[in-house]
Amino acid sequence: MKNKLFFKPTDAWVGDLIPYYEDGVYYGFYLHDPRCRKDEYAEETTWHLVSTKDFVNLEYHGEAIARGDDSKPNKNAYTGSVIRDKEGKYHAFYTGFNADIKIDGKSVQTVMQAVGDDLFHLKTVEEFIFTADDDIYESFDWRDPYVFYDEDAGCYKMLLAARKKGAGELRGGCIALCTSQDLYHWKREKPFYDPQRYVTMECPEVFRMGDWYYLGFSTFSDRFCTHYRKSRSLNGPWIIPKDDVYDSRANYAIKTAGDGTQRYAFGWIASKKGDIDNGPWEWGGTMDFHRIRQDAETGDLFVEPTEAEAAYCSRKAELTGETVFAGNVTTEKEKAVLKTDQSELAALLYDLPKTSGAFAVRAELEYSSEQEFGIALHTDEGMEQGYFLRIRPSQHLMAWDMWPRKEQGMYQWQIDGDIPYQIETSRYISKAEKYELLLIKEGDICVVYLNGKTALSTRLYDHKGGKAGIYITQDEIKIQKLEFLTAE
Repeated sequence: MKNKLFFKPTDAWVGDLIPYYEDGVYYGFYLHDPRCRKDEYAEETTWHLVSTKDFVNLEYHGEAIARGDDSKPNKNAYTGSVIRDKEGKYHAFYTGFNADIKIDGKSVQTVMQAVGDDLFHLKTVEEFIFTADDDIYESFDWRDPYVFYDEDAGCYKMLLAARKKGAGELRGGCIALCTSQDLYHWKREKPFYDPQRYVTMECPEVFRMGDWYYLGFSTFSDRFCTHYRKSRSLNGPWIIPKDDVYDSRANYAIKTAGDGTQRYAFGWIASKKGDIDNGPWEWGGTMDFHRIRQDAETGDLFVEPTEAEAAYCSRKAELTGETVFAGNVTTEKEKAVLKTDQSELAALLYDLPKTSGAFAVRAELEYSSEQEFGIALHTDEGMEQGYFLRIRPSQHLMAWDMWPRKEQGMYQWQIDGDIPYQIETSRYISKAEKYELLLIKEGDICVVYLNGKTALSTRLYDHKGGKAGIYITQDEIKIQKLEFLTAE
């Protein structure tokens, strides 16, 4: 059996990633969370490092930046960025946090720096501690430094997740700007981006693709996700795209890196408490990657699998145990046509392959109706239990649902009818007449790609085995391709 597709260190979890590219290799620094205290997250966190050339085969290099002792401001080492200076030295800027170091009764965050002659030996510069000024910005949100060199301005710039001094608690989040000539002495400037919309804007970054600049940041106030904005200039104005996120709530704090031609998203798929579907989302999870594509004309970004991920499950499994639920299936020009007939629901199902590793479902569908259709996964023959990837063209919506949604209460109607799907997994999609779907599942992690544009990551814990296939709620759907594949 192949190595696992999705990386998680032994006895620890993956937090925010800090990607860096050089000479054909992608480096993924990440926050290594041992979850050493019950029901607490990101305690005793350090930077660890993996590297890869294809986003499937990863080499683990161990700890990259050590944390300080319990008396130091970097008792916990949190998110930041890596840059190489003109002399070839590497600088990692990161967030130091120690809950016992306080100002006005509140714990403060500081920017710290580790330096090395290579990426594998980065040592913290103890005398470098850069804090908010408590004038333009509050002292208590000052984290996730992203450092880059602005050729036009002739200086280094640092973006930070910050809050304006004296702003409201719920809409005062901004992206701070600082400038430097030498990476050691920094000047605080007015905010780089101030939408007056969020509590805070974590893990900011900027990058350029072609004629467009992009600003990325993650939020937890209006929704948990990573947003991006686009502009023709690094100075803005920043435009909100129609679909302004890379993935679902499950894949948080996404940051990117590229080689000048291709660009990739580095994120983590969150775990759920208790390893059950109804458990609350936790901080930290399992590493995941996407490839980012650009519409050069509109500047919009799309997400698709990496080439190696798409090919990871390559062994075709025989389709067995065919079951037609409620409707009927005919053949038309070598395509299976599933119709609802007299019912409102119909499905064509097959037994899922028996495998201890990853498997994939690949489908090519023709569907002109605006009614709901989708993929049934880990379901029984009667469609009474399992997961359902709901695609609703009329609503431009794709989201996961499961049945039953919860254990039924005393009354028949106590089945969570007010929650029509798992809203945190909802994704905007464009209506089409042809839909290409790639679903990859390994253990409890499931990632779906639709039409080479949209990614939807989640955890699916409770249902296993059973059947999978295509379902519709009205009219008919033409199934041009339906394949089950395994990694074995």
